[in-house]
Amino acid sequence: MKKILVVSENVGLCSFLREIWNSFDLSSKCSFDFRYTSYNENSQSMINIGASEINVKDDQVVEWIVHNYDIVFSLHCKQIFPASLVSRVACFNFHPGFNPHNRGWYPQAFSLINGLPIGATIHRMDEQIDHGGILGQKEVTVSPKDTSLEIYNKVIEAEKELIKEHLISIIDEDYTLHFPSEEGNYNGIKDYERLCQLDLGSVGTLENHIDLLRALTHGDLKNAFFVKNGKKYFIKIAISDS
Repeated sequence: MKKILVVSENVGLCSFLREIWNSFDLSSKCSFDFRYTSYNENSQSMINIGASEINVKDDQVVEWIVHNYDIVFSLHCKQIFPASLVSRVACFNFHPGFNPHNRGWYPQAFSLINGLPIGATIHRMDEQIDHGGILGQKEVTVSPKDTSLEIYNKVIEAEKELIKEHLISIIDEDYTLHFPSEEGNYNGIKDYERLCQLDLGSVGTLENHIDLLRALTHGDLKNAFFVKNGKKYFIKIAISDS
């Protein structure tokens, strides 16, 4: 029986994974151990589903994982898996982006700005971030009224579909990986933070400015802001159709 370690900060996807495990009656094939990372500052929801803390940056922890698990899932994990882990255990990333486009942080936000495809991807991890052979992916459609949050919710649903479609093939090691013909692009957290501070003197089309605000609007989060007379003002956008 395969032992699978799931490292995640997303209680919704972990709960869905557990539901699929139950519905497919996989108890004879595998067991799951859910963990959240030491970077998680709001871990109570993960604790409520029985998860405990882990630090995959710790060399001793990596050795423990290598000797105790057959497969590792990164399911919206805030820590980057080290080479010493991904090179020795089959590690799969369930990524809320359409690799190789906008790899890294908040892919849906950057896709709204640069027009690159957005969706969900399962890939076998290598030493680079959001990189490696792709097992499956789904693109989502974007409406002109969608903000970052609406697109993210669509991507989460696409991820759930991928989990349902590919979980058994991962467990059985019955899958084929394909590799993108290009390296794509990568955006870090600093790139996103630079977007958040709006330049009031920025020149562009109205569509460009609207898309930037759509990209930075994510529910009640205070992302986009401008500074006037030394004071910070936050801004978000709401769009409805007829």
